[in-house]
Amino acid sequence: MNRDGHQQKSFFIGPEVEHTPAFSKKTLFVAGIHPEEDADTIERLAREHKTPHIFLGANHSFDATHYTEYFAKTWEDLVTRLLDRGFWVTLDYPAHQHETVLKMFSPGIWQSRQFVPLLSVRIPKIQTSSPNLTVKIDDIDFNATNPGVWCMHFHEVTDSNRFTDWQDYGTDMVLDVPENIVPEYKVVKEPTRVVTHIEVPVEPTEENLRVIESAFNDTSLGLDPDGKSRLKEDPDAPQETTNNYNRSPAEAAEAYASGAKEDPLGKTAPKKTTVKTKK
Repeated sequence: MNRDGHQQKSFFIGPEVEHTPAFSKKTLFVAGIHPEEDADTIERLAREHKTPHIFLGANHSFDATHYTEYFAKTWEDLVTRLLDRGFWVTLDYPAHQHETVLKMFSPGIWQSRQFVPLLSVRIPKIQTSSPNLTVKIDDIDFNATNPGVWCMHFHEVTDSNRFTDWQDYGTDMVLDVPENIVPEYKVVKEPTRVVTHIEVPVEPTEENLRVIESAFNDTSLGLDPDGKSRLKEDPDAPQETTNNYNRSPAEAAEAYASGAKEDPLGKTAPKKTTVKTKK
């Protein structure tokens, strides 16, 4: 918001002049997005200046366009902490982001008597656009989450009892807090992937091996299960040995009977494997 004296300022003090449930309360206005460690500073300033009400998202500074899990958690942690400390908390946000804000906060926040969600409907030139202008509160779909719709005529919306003149905002006092508090986003860590345990049959068949291979080579991730390595062969690397572990005990017994000179089960067979032959 282009407001004289408030550029790059995070905190200012003044009465709540907008007609919300917190109207006329002495207020700490907080602009910008603040990480969790700034909560101490916000609470300290509110107590120093004896402000029972904290207004977040001041000067149109709240924007959930680039919503992330970190963004949501930062706001929920801050609002929860301030409500738990007994403060009134207002969050000013654009109307078109209401569905996003709705999922950011727990039911406990939304049901709090001291939480004021200030949904901002920005309508330029409202007095000169049309005398029949009507504001409609709709739903996301027909008969989806609301019992119906509400319509307010231009004259109801612009009722003088709800009006706040721009000059009423001039009583704010900007706080010169050291600029060690910088609005920031943090990289959200990649969620831990859940690895499904796959039971390997005792005697794997060719079909079972294909199923196992496809489970660990998910083509939806862009993996090519048939891709060949482009790495040059290492002449010093140990050579692969043939694994005949797909032989059954009966087949192994036949191999022994035929005079096999190598272990029919292969070198990678379990050490406890025993082969019984008929006497």
